[in-house]
Amino acid sequence: MEESKKKAVMIGVIMGCLVLAGVITYLTQRDKTDGPESLKPGVMYWLKCTAEGCGHEWQMDRRDYFEYLEEHQDPNIMAAPGVVCPKCGGETGYRAEKCEKCGHTFMRGTVPHDFADRCPECGHSKTEEERKEARKKE
Repeated sequence: MEESKKKAVMIGVIMGCLVLAGVITYLTQRDKTDGPESLKPGVMYWLKCTAEGCGHEWQMDRRDYFEYLEEHQDPNIMAAPGVVCPKCGGETGYRAEKCEKCGHTFMRGTVPHDFADRCPECGHSKTEEERKEARKKE
């Protein structure tokens, strides 16, 4: 076989393989979901009402929380929408943390320039503790 015909055949085989790889990737990835329905139920988030005089605290399943956010998110606003408070009825419930050490419920990121889960009451941070433990194991 001539050298030029060999090159043409090789280029054709390579192009065919690339197209086939693209088709396989598309077909296997298109049905996968990264939305809330892919989350396993059972992980609970704390929420706290920010309405003046309310301050109600409650738990919500992580999957339900993200489904709510997906349904109520305004694409023009970067912040998460408020969740309806079961006590006062306002859309003023936001994700919070409950301190493992003292039990205080607070808004994430309350302590500036620190871990989002740093308790403003006692100073405990679960994230910090987990990182310290991980460093000890290294």
